[in-house]
Amino acid sequence: MTDTKPLPSGFEDLEISTQIIIRDALTRGIKIEMVDRKENFLRLVQGSHSEFVKEASKTRLDSLMTYLVMENKIASKLVLEENGIRVPVGRNYSNLETALSDYTFFLDKKKVIKPVTTNFGLGIGISDPGDRLDKFTSFVKIALGLSNSIIIEEFIEGPEYRFLVLGEEVIAVCNRVPANVLGDGKSSIRDLILKKNEDPRRGEGHKTALEKIQMSEVELQILKDQGLNFESVPEIGKQVFLRKNSNISTGGDSLDVTDNVHPDFKSIAVSAAKAAGAVICGIDIISSQIESKPDTKTYAILEINFNPVLYIHEFPYSGKPRFVGDKILDLLGFD
Repeated sequence: MTDTKPLPSGFEDLEISTQIIIRDALTRGIKIEMVDRKENFLRLVQGSHSEFVKEASKTRLDSLMTYLVMENKIASKLVLEENGIRVPVGRNYSNLETALSDYTFFLDKKKVIKPVTTNFGLGIGISDPGDRLDKFTSFVKIALGLSNSIIIEEFIEGPEYRFLVLGEEVIAVCNRVPANVLGDGKSSIRDLILKKNEDPRRGEGHKTALEKIQMSEVELQILKDQGLNFESVPEIGKQVFLRKNSNISTGGDSLDVTDNVHPDFKSIAVSAAKAAGAVICGIDIISSQIESKPDTKTYAILEINFNPVLYIHEFPYSGKPRFVGDKILDLLGFD
């Protein structure tokens, strides 16, 4: 594995993606002005050239409307569909009654219920075929509690991949694996979680490379659905998942696969970014055959992310680190 570049001291309270930008800027002799530390809001100054950067990937390069299109999953699906890019089939809802009226339509399908305007996997529920009305209702209520509108769409089987698009290029790709533990035949799931959380790379609040796996009601329900609980002892080599969503922010693992992805998938990711008018974004693709030429039967773009984190690529759980901060500085025109 390629060695990582150390982060600068004195900025440990900031999100790790912001720390990456600061490190790479300082290396170039760019002055750092802290505009709003709590908001990870910087101004970078090099001679007469200055740029505002918020949370590492929000810059002047993307317009407000571009952000709004990426943030709103209905709008982003619309522009992708209009550009002939495969997205999951689904329907949009703005109230509980209308969503529940389609319960029977979705009953025999595995489906995803998600808010239109959230990030980091917040409020996303995955409902299995045959789920009872009360469980379906619970997912809908959670999603509507976080957004005025929601989407219910087909669940696409397969691993999920984050493509980091900077400019007209895919800089890095990682396979995002939901929070999980690996059985050793003697330890409880609780103990396996505690042991995995001892990894110094795991912390909280996006200030470390990985997030700690939680033991909340959400994780407990996922275990119950598998006939397990926190005290269960999985057999040797059995991988037990604690989340259905693959976000690193909920304890998932990032595995670098940049060199293994078929180049046509990278082209699709760049096309998706262009469809939204985005210069900096993360494209989430599900595919069961990521190393093969894309087939619309086995892949779909889940969403376009307007504030992609950088650290999952530079500090993957496994695989080759990808140094992505300098590319953003290049796009901003710094020497």
